Amino acid sequence: MKLILLMLGILVVILVAAQLLLASQFAAKIADLGQRLAQAQPRKSVDTAGIPEVIRAFALRNGALVGGPPVIAMAQSVEMRLSPDQPFFPLSASQLSTSGRPGFVWQATGNMGGFIPLQVVDSYVGGAGDLEVRILGSITVAKASGPETAVGEAMRFLAELPWNPDAILNAEGLEWRQIDDRTVEVSTNTEGGIASVTLLLDAAGDIVGARAQNRPRSGDTPAPWLGRFRDYAQIGAYRFPRFGEVAWDLPGGEFVYWRGEITRVEPAAGTLPATEE
Repeated sequence: MKLILLMLGILVVILVAAQLLLASQFAAKIADLGQRLAQAQPRKSVDTAGIPEVIRAFALRNGALVGGPPVIAMAQSVEMRLSPDQPFFPLSASQLSTSGRPGFVWQATGNMGGFIPLQVVDSYVGGAGDLEVRILGSITVAKASGPETAVGEAMRFLAELPWNPDAILNAEGLEWRQIDDRTVEVSTNTEGGIASVTLLLDAAGDIVGARAQNRPRSGDTPAPWLGRFRDYAQIGAYRFPRFGEVAWDLPGGEFVYWRGEITRVEPAAGTLPATEE
């Protein structure tokens, strides 16, 4: 019996050590993504002549500067769910977003169902997209990368321009097409092809929505995808929509899977801000 207990004790120690090692490696991966994101930012002057006036006016009104901070950090209080029949669960999240070469790193922690500890990283760095979800930071339960993921993550970057107005004036490789007074398409090239998002403006000139016709879905058929923004307010040096939500437009109906509030924004140097408790 003593031998069995000893062996069980050794097994527990090995499992705990392995869990701590894997969690440490995951944390190092997230930190490395943030550092690489900041280091990849060029300081080139971008020709803004092709930006539609309604979008340029939006950027300037909301605090954007030509040559503004290359990276901004934001803290978020969010909710997510993984399928339409599941309840939302809360997450504390933070994000780095770039204004030069398109990119971002989003990481979040929370408990799904109140007791399953999740850690998520979603990123677009150096033209590569990556999504990984882990339990306890060590057990991978979802992972996506490759050309299709790059397209999807680039679409996310474009849709989040209302939360990153400096990128409107400074980001490389953005192509703009004005459809009408309140609809503008923005595109960028990726390793998986062109990523395009349509931005929707209200009568006051604020971006209140974003749409992509066929955003790639990990393990599933690409589908229409949309975002909504509301409650513009001054947050730090920027005027931002405080709230947003994201959904898939599926044959069975709209599936809102993410919604959240921006709680803090500041210039950054490749370090993710502390998440809100």
